Amino acid sequence: MLHVYSDNRTAARRYLIGTVSSLYDVPSALEPASPHYLLFLALDAASVDDKSLRSLARALIDRGIAYLCVWGNDCSRVHDQFDLERDPNEPDGRVVMTTWHVGEPISEALWFFANCAFPADDFAPDCTDWVAISVANQDWEQEITGELVGDNQGFPL
Repeated sequence: MLHVYSDNRTAARRYLIGTVSSLYDVPSALEPASPHYLLFLALDAASVDDKSLRSLARALIDRGIAYLCVWGNDCSRVHDQFDLERDPNEPDGRVVMTTWHVGEPISEALWFFANCAFPADDFAPDCTDWVAISVANQDWEQEITGELVGDNQGFPL
């Protein structure tokens, strides 16, 4: 389940933050998200096979992802598998952006997600949700919530 928070810095944005028990639960957790969304995905992918990562990527693309920031062990491979599923002929205004944040503390990766990640122009009108999901790690969810909404940046809706 994702918890929804407003962003007092950007009225048109809200944060959806939560933990899922496995990679396979990520797509269903996105049900409340806007038609297009940005996703911060925190996971340890070292034991996840490429086929599972590509299956997740396909599900996220089909669901309308506009931007993926991935952080955690083996996150560059997650990024690469995701990019292999993207349409190589994406029009400029519908480019699905991807970044990986290897070797960075989660706080720095979250700062980038909150301050530098924006959807491509064609996604922007119906992209109001910045979603942050931790896979199988409640401690990361707490850190994500503290970094993105903290005491001064938002409140539960």
